[in-house]
Amino acid sequence: MNMKAVRKTARGPGHVELCDVPVPEIGPNDVLMKVYAAGVCGSDILIEDDKHFYRAPVTQGHEFSGIATKVGKNVTRVTEGDKFVADIECGDGDWLGVTIDGAMAPFMRVPEHVIYRLPEHVSLRDAALAEPVVATHHLLQERAQVKVGDDVVIVGPGPMGIVATQYARICGARRVFLIGLRSDEKRLEIGKQVGADYVLFDEEDPAKTVMDVTDGKGAEFVLECSGGEGVQTAIDCARKAHEGPGGKGVVVFISLWGRPITVNLDEVSLGQLDIRGSWSWNGRETWEHAVDLLDRGLFNFDPVVTGHYELEEWAQAFANLRAKRDLKALIHPNGIEWDGK
Repeated sequence: MNMKAVRKTARGPGHVELCDVPVPEIGPNDVLMKVYAAGVCGSDILIEDDKHFYRAPVTQGHEFSGIATKVGKNVTRVTEGDKFVADIECGDGDWLGVTIDGAMAPFMRVPEHVIYRLPEHVSLRDAALAEPVVATHHLLQERAQVKVGDDVVIVGPGPMGIVATQYARICGARRVFLIGLRSDEKRLEIGKQVGADYVLFDEEDPAKTVMDVTDGKGAEFVLECSGGEGVQTAIDCARKAHEGPGGKGVVVFISLWGRPITVNLDEVSLGQLDIRGSWSWNGRETWEHAVDLLDRGLFNFDPVVTGHYELEEWAQAFANLRAKRDLKALIHPNGIEWDGK
């Protein structure tokens, strides 16, 4: 039996198509997921543009939630009908939706060892954002830590920036500054709605405002997730230590640019800043934290999910993300009306 899937079919820019593929066959240690939704991520756009690692041909979609419809004979932790999410890192360099088939299709094969069952009260819509929550926990708590009383600057009001705004509040941030472009005005308003104290435009010297509000100190924690020209802004907003032991300001990068960028790094040295990259996570430990956060309902995803699309509308979903008409778009391979029951 065949199904439709959004596939990166070949190397190079473009080559993303709606294709006919077989429904996956599962092995003894696998689960067949009926996909509720696949979130459209900036990485999906970069794969389309040939600016992110992938293995073609591959079905895209690495942010997802769904229902177990069939389980392999050796599977013990999942039964048919269970709601679940899954770590996209399957081992041996395999990433669901990146190097092996993902969730932009009605069904996907998921190895049992990366599965996390969901409490019944957690909605499949919220669960579809589990992977961004995982990445946010990793960068705000595992790669570096937002501590109680920290001033936090977040450069880039995309889905990661909006989730991070909420999580910085959960972690006890004193003030949260969210920075974007003029074209991000609607996203910045969402940021204000979910907890940002200040929303600033990158075109209007936001570092000056950060320094004014913090009495010239700058922010202890800065996250750069714009994927654009925000690196310089992030460095400019961070708390410097021109004398003494340093380590006053931490800047964490999770962006991918897919091209060289120009930045003045003098203040990284002179200000003794800590620069850290954050991309993956700490395996099961991080995912269990993320499921716990979802279980406790600590995030408000109502203003975050701005678009719902049928599988056949994938190109429109991609285009709307590029144009910033959506913040987080969900593609529903089994139809928008299917609620997992």
